[in-house]
Amino acid sequence: MSRVAELIDLIVQGKNSEASDVLNNELMTRSYDSINTIKSEVAAEYFNPVVDMDDDEQQVVQPEESEE
Repeated sequence: MSRVAELIDLIVQGKNSEASDVLNNELMTRSYDSINTIKSEVAAEYFNPVVDMDDDEQQVVQPEESEE
């Protein structure tokens, strides 16, 4: 049974507390999945001014120091 079907079933049975738990659990799981998906993007944007990445963004390239 999918989570949606489980949620609807609990609501129909009047088990609002259990339905709320199922919904909260599903929303938390989706939130964590979304956060884990964008972590690397956020880190790359945050550290971009400090560390240059090469074209395929797989290896860190040290910024060249300017000669003064």
